[in-house]
Amino acid sequence: MIKTKIASVFLVSFLAGCSSLLSDSSHISTGDSFEATKVSEIKIYFELPKQAYTVIGLVESHGTGLTQAKEKERALQALKVEAASIGAHGVIITNSSMKKLSGFDGEPAGEENIINGKAIRFN
Repeated sequence: MIKTKIASVFLVSFLAGCSSLLSDSSHISTGDSFEATKVSEIKIYFELPKQAYTVIGLVESHGTGLTQAKEKERALQALKVEAASIGAHGVIITNSSMKKLSGFDGEPAGEENIINGKAIRFN
């Protein structure tokens, strides 16, 4: 009986830990479709690039992790994956925020990093 309870507690803790290491992303295309690009080639811009570009979509990602740095890293990686899927060369970050998460009991359960951007292709 005690082993079953310990195993149950371990399993719940393990699954909760896994759920805190997730990232999710989405996009909205703004027009033409393009062949996917490589994720490794996607550049992140916090200021407007000097080179002429066209906005080909809006991208958003959510990342949760064990630390704020890991959350942001996961969210940025998810953003790159999403942008690459629609053929972007880069992403101009338009907003970055943190959202507090609540557990089942209403107690704080961490934070989620939300990043929005414009997927761009250079002309």
